[in-house]
Amino acid sequence: MNSERVFSGIQPSGEIHIGNYLGAVKRWVELCDDHDAIYCVVDDHAITVEYDPSRLPAMTFDASLATMACGLDPEKCTIFVQSHVPEHTELTWLFNTVTPLGSLFRMTQFKDKARNALQRKLTRKEGGAMKTAIHNLKTLGGEALEGLDELKKDLDSLDPDTRDDVAIGETVARMNDRMGNIMQRLQVGLGVAEASTALFGYPVLQAADILLYKATLVPVGEDQEQHLELCREVAQRFNKKFGEVFPVARRIKSEAPRILGLDGKSKMSKSLGNHIGMLDSTEEITAKLKNAYTDPQRIRRSDPGRPEICNVFSIHGFFTEPDVRDELAQGCRKGTIGCFDCKKVLAQSMDAELAPIRDRADHLRRHKGLVIDALDAGRQRCSDIASQTMEEVREVMGVGHGVFAGLGK
Repeated sequence: MNSERVFSGIQPSGEIHIGNYLGAVKRWVELCDDHDAIYCVVDDHAITVEYDPSRLPAMTFDASLATMACGLDPEKCTIFVQSHVPEHTELTWLFNTVTPLGSLFRMTQFKDKARNALQRKLTRKEGGAMKTAIHNLKTLGGEALEGLDELKKDLDSLDPDTRDDVAIGETVARMNDRMGNIMQRLQVGLGVAEASTALFGYPVLQAADILLYKATLVPVGEDQEQHLELCREVAQRFNKKFGEVFPVARRIKSEAPRILGLDGKSKMSKSLGNHIGMLDSTEEITAKLKNAYTDPQRIRRSDPGRPEICNVFSIHGFFTEPDVRDELAQGCRKGTIGCFDCKKVLAQSMDAELAPIRDRADHLRRHKGLVIDALDAGRQRCSDIASQTMEEVREVMGVGHGVFAGLGK
């Protein structure tokens, strides 16, 4: 077995869909054969945004069950729940001390999620939420512009040749106050100010997840590359300040590209309703594919198509045999095979791969103890590893109950 340790996680934010499977879980299963693989259901990450505490335990269990049904074998890898090992959050706090604020401000996912929250308000018709959001945007934007005018006056008043240190100090202090007020108003306007501190620090927790187990390989998609870069930065800063403790993790690229949803526009997502769930029935798969976006050029069955730009045909690449795909492509270009026929073949191909996964999921749901026992065994192993790492971290940082040992009595 390869001695390198692999770590990755999945959020319990809803059912696992084929985008999760093709982009992550399928690769996780492959890595189990020749790596020390640790996989986590990251419920601490899930609570960084609005959630229902009464539903979270069931969603965490369902995500664990689904990954096992997809092929994660507790005999070949370690599966556990993030919050069951509290060292994750302890290491996050300690990592906060070596993580520059500027590095977190660069994280595009935080800004995207904050803007999405604002966008939801702007498109909400009931309760006056949209009217209030627009009013706040105009008010805060106007105040920011006024602040910029005042800031320009202060900048113009600065004289590099003056010897009046008091006046310079007062002007710079006033400029700092103005810039702080401008930033605050802009952040509120973009929805950032209403986002939780936990969402802002999400990448630090992600770094702690990986480094707590000293993992060197992380299978994540392109959308997580920026977070993994921060993880490397945190490890390097920590090692430079306190001594060599953590390795620098590398990304394992997924063979599957970004999986678009059935709308052919956005990333596959349950919240957008453009997904096919891993545990969807044959009927559900067929029904969802019926309305899937294809080549807009094909209006009639006889119209020549362009399979190379058709999202449905791209999904065929993951589920349908190459010779069948070739036939579909030729028929599409000649106008002898319609989109309905193409979707019907895809439904059959998908169902052939997903049916055994559904069967395993049904078995695990009838025997929930198999999932709970696997998660408990994972918790025990990860707790042992995490405890050893944290002893090392506390010692080099000079914190924790053991730091007085060398002082004597």
